[in-house]
Amino acid sequence: MAANSTSMNLILEELEKEIAKYIGTRYAVLCSSGRTAIRLSLLALGIGHSDEVVIPDFACQILPITVFCAGAVPKFCDIDRHTLALSPTYLPEVLGPNTKAVIFVPLFGLPVDPSPILEIANKRGIAFIDDAAQALGASTKGKKAGSFGNVGILTFNKSLNVDLGAAVTTNDGELTTKIKLIREKYESKSFFATIGYRMIEFSRLKSRKIMKTVFQGDKYLQKLLNITLAKKHFQIINGWVEGNPHVLKLWRSNALTTDITNQLMSYGRTYTHRRKLEKAEILYLKHEFENFEKCLQDRRRIAKMYDELIMERNLSKIIVPTNSASSYLRYPILFSDKNKLLKCIKELIQAGFHVDGRYEPLHVSPFFDLINKKNFNFKESIYVSEHILPLPVKNLNAADPKKIEKVASIVNLNSSK
Repeated sequence: MAANSTSMNLILEELEKEIAKYIGTRYAVLCSSGRTAIRLSLLALGIGHSDEVVIPDFACQILPITVFCAGAVPKFCDIDRHTLALSPTYLPEVLGPNTKAVIFVPLFGLPVDPSPILEIANKRGIAFIDDAAQALGASTKGKKAGSFGNVGILTFNKSLNVDLGAAVTTNDGELTTKIKLIREKYESKSFFATIGYRMIEFSRLKSRKIMKTVFQGDKYLQKLLNITLAKKHFQIINGWVEGNPHVLKLWRSNALTTDITNQLMSYGRTYTHRRKLEKAEILYLKHEFENFEKCLQDRRRIAKMYDELIMERNLSKIIVPTNSASSYLRYPILFSDKNKLLKCIKELIQAGFHVDGRYEPLHVSPFFDLINKKNFNFKESIYVSEHILPLPVKNLNAADPKKIEKVASIVNLNSSK
């Protein structure tokens, strides 16, 4: 058992070194999920109850929920429609005496220069978290997304063919030690997954389908347990989890009190619980990570085809700055006409294409609105949420352009009417 544990640690350390080298940081700490990576980072930075963390208003709801799960308070800031990232123009308005961190999110793999945000954060003495969960492989002026600020966040299941896996990247050795210590306490063993992956190792099976079956079995077991435990804390619409199990709709709260924060933290410990990665999963992640550049180049070829095929009639594209490279998790465009956009989305879905990433501004949530009482300006995030269309890139193949051409033809037809 000790020898197996030593072997596991060596594989883990080797992968962490590969990740750090690729991103361009001194250290990387492997975690099971992006949520876990953010939460561990916040805890290691000493951010907790009543501390405020600024996040972009146009982002996934998991982000503010994860901030809550660390005991802190999310504060929303408007974005820049030309970059889809946090706006340095509006950031100073949101900062307050309790602000301890700002989370920068380059969406859809778009490269964004974080220098203006970093400058503001440094002047105020607040932590900068480079949440590159959607931007693995993107770079700005020769630096990879995830290498800026105090810590970077990477999530692998968005970019690689894996189910679990994320990492915290940093140049701070002391912070790395803290994150690893918290990881050991926070991430626990799953009996179901442990038995499943031990059987895979014993049988020397390398089938992706078998690994997927074990993962799904563990996932649904954890979901069942989480829902059972969650009933003690919240009443949530439609069987406790509304629609997408990754997006919680929280209601019936009148103010952000210590009691509510504690409830959110308790709920986070159940719902956002993540188990330790098993050896088979780490080995598979290592294999996928080593082949990531090939996938990245294919995405860029698909994006180039979109560049050439999609006509800018009644829509605009997000321009990638000079000396930057996008990882193109998706290819976002902005329609001028909302009705044409909705019609285009309907036709894309009917044609069998998956359309996602159209977030609702966070400040409109009935729950989160209570903690952002000041009437901040969110005109940019509202506009983007109503006009954006993140075109699919994943599951397309540059060597087989028919699907790409089909997407482009649907977009061109609807934007030109």
